[in-house]
Amino acid sequence: MKPFIINNATIVTPGGVLNNHSLLVEHGIITHIAPRINEEYITRIIDADGAILMPGIIDIHTDAMDAEIVPRSGADIPIAIAFKELERKMSGCGFTTVYHSLHLGYDMAELNSRSKYTREQVFETVFKTSKGSTLLNNKIHLRFELSGVAAYDECLELMDKGYIALLSVMDHTPGQGQVSKEYFIKYVMKAGQTEADAIVAYEQRLATPRVEGEMLEKMIGHAQKLHIPVASHDDDTIEKVDYMHGLGVNICEFPINIETAQHAAELGMHVVGGASNILRGGSLSGNLSMKEAVLAGVVDSLCSDYYPPAILHSVFKLYNEAGLSLHEAVNLATLNPAKAAGISHHTGSIETGKDADLVIVKLVDDIPMVTHTIVNGHIVAQASNKTNYNEHLKLNNLEVSDEQ
Repeated sequence: MKPFIINNATIVTPGGVLNNHSLLVEHGIITHIAPRINEEYITRIIDADGAILMPGIIDIHTDAMDAEIVPRSGADIPIAIAFKELERKMSGCGFTTVYHSLHLGYDMAELNSRSKYTREQVFETVFKTSKGSTLLNNKIHLRFELSGVAAYDECLELMDKGYIALLSVMDHTPGQGQVSKEYFIKYVMKAGQTEADAIVAYEQRLATPRVEGEMLEKMIGHAQKLHIPVASHDDDTIEKVDYMHGLGVNICEFPINIETAQHAAELGMHVVGGASNILRGGSLSGNLSMKEAVLAGVVDSLCSDYYPPAILHSVFKLYNEAGLSLHEAVNLATLNPAKAAGISHHTGSIETGKDADLVIVKLVDDIPMVTHTIVNGHIVAQASNKTNYNEHLKLNNLEVSDEQ
């Protein structure tokens, strides 16, 4: 791997911004950051032309893989192909490390997808493909639904096989979490059911057996023995946060209200919010505004959840519109998620000695556009807009065609 320099960059470091600086990459590692670096023995130079050079985005919760495999109910795409195509999309959005959040024990999601693939097939193929020739650093985040009692042993087996890099426990039982009793009843009635039928459906959901007590303690304890970080999901009360924290959970994902987010932060937990919430201007379910939570200092990390491009756009929205400094906004998508996942010793920030997981971003019509995504020192995605490309051709006396 030949060394290379990125020149004329606006470099975002964990504590600030270095204007008009250069960065040297050798053997896939950041080895030098300075206003100018000796180019005498370097044959490859990237001119950032003043653009922003930031760490690659680390997404510890994205549902995109399942959606790529089954883009429409019953429409199965070969898993390995879905994996490769999703990598290409995500590399163009500035991702360098992705934790593919694959559900297990979530019967409702399986019913809706009508997929021919078993969950075992999905986990097996995604893991094996991730160990082949890839563009990004790919890992698996297992989202375990607590009503999935029948999948309990499979969850433990997947951890034992070394497939899982992050575990989260989620509970979509109505009446708590993100779905209130009132919301659930209205949702069922919208589908044409009577209120009495909706109440019966609600009570049936409440009566569904769940993984709890000793079983839950064993699952989380097993993950801890294997050094797998564990996240809770949709915490809606301080008591629930305390319970999860007491079991050893160190990440609080998608807190429902400001009180739970603040309490989790006070306990030293990493608090993760959905970037789509920030990009869209609020929660789909009428819950906590992640923009408000970030500005209050109780959410320290962003994930893409259901829309991968949201992270980069949310970073710049927080910077341009909410008054956050650029390095603070970037840390939400890079260094802080790396800390939550336990990988910040080698990636997540632009510092000497760390992996060259980098993204060059320029603003086009005030919208951030990724021009280069670099993973472990390899350029895995590169793009330029049509206007700049045509200007480049003219400067080099080449013909510009209007045909696309």
